[in-house]
Amino acid sequence: MLRISARSLAAFSLNRDRGFSLIEMAVVLLILGLLLSGLFTALGDSSSNRNRIQAASELENIEEALYGFAQTTGRLPCPAIATSAGAEDFVLPNVNDRCTRPHGFVPAATLGLQGAVDTNGLILDPWGNPYRYSVSDHRVGGVRVFTSRTGMQTLFNAGPLTPNTPNRFLCVASAEDCSGTVYSDTAPALVYSMGADYASYSSAIQLENASGRTAGYRMAVDREFVNAGYAEEGDNAFDDVLVWISPNVLFSRMINAGRLP
Repeated sequence: MLRISARSLAAFSLNRDRGFSLIEMAVVLLILGLLLSGLFTALGDSSSNRNRIQAASELENIEEALYGFAQTTGRLPCPAIATSAGAEDFVLPNVNDRCTRPHGFVPAATLGLQGAVDTNGLILDPWGNPYRYSVSDHRVGGVRVFTSRTGMQTLFNAGPLTPNTPNRFLCVASAEDCSGTVYSDTAPALVYSMGADYASYSSAIQLENASGRTAGYRMAVDREFVNAGYAEEGDNAFDDVLVWISPNVLFSRMINAGRLP
């Protein structure tokens, strides 16, 4: 027969009253910490992915608006600047393009786009940073062809586009200096978001897209852009989201609208 002494019962009852030991509590807290860390990481990843999907969708809408503008006016719009309240920036008269610069912001007011804007009236990406817009600086007779009605006619009549550096079409590639895989070397225009780390980054591939500054905003300075795989840190950190216009689609849309030839 099993005999349990009164002393043993008292000790068992005392241990039960004391609850978990410090070691047990530490183990429980460690497990909870790991679970919460995994949960927060998953939530953060989910939020980041959601923002990137939203940015890609909004950029596609902007792309369609640019095509529509060209079908209506016979040219692409000039970029907006920090003081133009979201409208394309040019110097009158604008018959044959008087764009003040090739790199700037999406002219959302001119395109009739809706969305959150900053204090300068610039339409924002999901991270609260203005969408950038660059247009080719290729010129004929001193006029930027893609933002000029007559320039577009001249370029179209000249025949197929030749992708080379002297022709100032935009280049999109997997690495800086238009190297690696070249996705397009004849892009008339490009729109992009600088992603979540727009305020602080140092990788060469992201600096290729915005190594200059204008009115406190980071800005592109040349015709070369990088479209690389998503990476959060290191020398190859990259989270920009880009959409570029195809010259062939642009010409096709304008032909269908009666703007070309």
